[in-house]
Amino acid sequence: MRQVVSYVVIAVVAGFVGASFSKAPEIVSKVSARLSSPPAEPEGFWTTPAIAGYGEIHYEQNAAYKPGLTDSNKIVFQITKSENNMKDANLGLQRVARVVNLYIASGVPADKLKFVVSVTGDGTPAMLDNAHYHSAYGVDNPNLKLISELRDQGVDISVCDQSVAFHHYKYSWIDKSVTHALSSPTTVSTLQNQGYAYLQM
Repeated sequence: MRQVVSYVVIAVVAGFVGASFSKAPEIVSKVSARLSSPPAEPEGFWTTPAIAGYGEIHYEQNAAYKPGLTDSNKIVFQITKSENNMKDANLGLQRVARVVNLYIASGVPADKLKFVVSVTGDGTPAMLDNAHYHSAYGVDNPNLKLISELRDQGVDISVCDQSVAFHHYKYSWIDKSVTHALSSPTTVSTLQNQGYAYLQM
């Protein structure tokens, strides 16, 4: 009798599992539909108030910890990576643009921002002039427009000359809009000693 009950239980469980597997494609389809179709956002939900086309933000007027005019507004950003396709502007630079947009949206004018970007490591190719970038990657340098936009807001973009040497680039291959710095570590440490906040991008 006990053996018969066991067989019945096994049959029931097997039937339940089988039914679940038969519904699996339907469940996966529903989950995928939810994940691939984010809710529609109203027009103007994302904006780029200072750096046009880069670093989109959604600004909330009553959010806490907003930057203000009485703050030092001194930041050194360090970019060490190239995380995306070389046909697109470096994600680290785009994140810097987002911070600039957030500060401007919070009412801090561009002439009050003391922002320095220190690029090193795998981020170094983004600092090449257009001719050498095109030679290396087959496309125009997508970072130069963003660098120009950042500079228009008073942001200094610098490159680590130790990394330039490591990549076997010539000094002259770096775009003229970029500041040559002795190194990224000395840029960061020097500016931190001058009261700059440090953000790894």
